[in-house]
Amino acid sequence: MNINIIIPIRPSEEGKSRLAGAMDPAARALLIERMFRHVLIVALDFAGPARCHVVSRSSLFLDLAKKSGANLVHETGFGLNESLTEAASGVSPDLPVLAMHADLPFLTTGDLADLARALRNADVVAASDHAGLGTNALLLRRPGLIPYAFGENSLARHRALAEGNGLRFAQVTSPGLATDIDEPADLARLSDEMLSSVCGPDRERQPRREACH
Repeated sequence: MNINIIIPIRPSEEGKSRLAGAMDPAARALLIERMFRHVLIVALDFAGPARCHVVSRSSLFLDLAKKSGANLVHETGFGLNESLTEAASGVSPDLPVLAMHADLPFLTTGDLADLARALRNADVVAASDHAGLGTNALLLRRPGLIPYAFGENSLARHRALAEGNGLRFAQVTSPGLATDIDEPADLARLSDEMLSSVCGPDRERQPRREACH
């Protein structure tokens, strides 16, 4: 199935503030960049450069997207939902559109294939986070089908928006889509190799939840 993929990402200095007690600013920036690179590579493999769109105010991430062949969307709105709406207005109206977070270090093309298959019997497909409350990816049969409602308890809001408009809703749960990195405890999910690459080699010998400073 051909789909458009939108990946929103804030500048590194604005992202992952909840990790501030566990990682210093340089380590957080490196982690954000590495996760973004991974998600972008998976998206490119699945959809192709012409159908991948990165929306950001960050020159770093826009430059990485440009080098990969993806489409750039210079964010002018305020907030995630406004940015996604802005980006979705520029994609093909005849193809499904997937909005996906950039902090999914275990994402695979198989996860995206699962989302696409779920669209066979649904109009709106949401991938839940590991808590089952948030939405880490949202696939719409066509752009603008429902408003974006990312944020706290977004899974329930996306379901309500779909069902309130008479649309079929499906929920997909998989490790690659559910495992985002927001809280210090989430760092325990990462491999020692990734932690070492962003925190330095000594990080591998420390307890996994200690501060990375």
